[in-house]
Amino acid sequence: MPGNETHGPAAPGRGGGQGALTTLPEDVERSVAEREDDAAARDWDNEGGHERGHVGENAHAPGHDPEQPPDPDALRLTGVLATALPPELGTAREPVAYTVPAVFSRRVTREEQDAIESDDVRRRLAGAGYEGVELTVSDRRLLIGHTSLAALRSGLAREIAGVLRDVSRDLVAEHDRLAAEVADLQREEDRRAGAVLVEADEIRFE
Repeated sequence: MPGNETHGPAAPGRGGGQGALTTLPEDVERSVAEREDDAAARDWDNEGGHERGHVGENAHAPGHDPEQPPDPDALRLTGVLATALPPELGTAREPVAYTVPAVFSRRVTREEQDAIESDDVRRRLAGAGYEGVELTVSDRRLLIGHTSLAALRSGLAREIAGVLRDVSRDLVAEHDRLAAEVADLQREEDRRAGAVLVEADEIRFE
């Protein structure tokens, strides 16, 4: 009497019985672990942890050599948050311009936000051929308004990266200038206080 037939490889058993496997082969266990690690690495959150849909800076094209690791303190964009893009993209109803959300490498300071959202930056982007593009900081995201993925690929992303580099450079220079002014004032105050002490020490009530 013929029995029931099954097709394909039998699933490895975890219990007893003839032919049951008590453990997975080492290469299978390693493959499962690698897939779990990859799944965890694909999620990226606003706190620097994991936020799903973030297309990060580690996704290099085939044949592309990774660059040197960036300065961890430098403000930069690590990629586009694809899950927050308009759902009509890739369809016949795809808008010409829309908001592209990108993820910052760290939280933005108030000074950095004011500089990024300034009229100077809007004029700079317009002068580079990106009239109407607006940059808005929203927590750990940069909302790039009135643009498209195509515009970002064609040069806008590079221009925005330059904006962030220049903002960081200018703020560092301003902090250095203020620190030098404070140091000069402190030295002058120390000189004045020292002169007063010397003058007071010369007083004799004899």
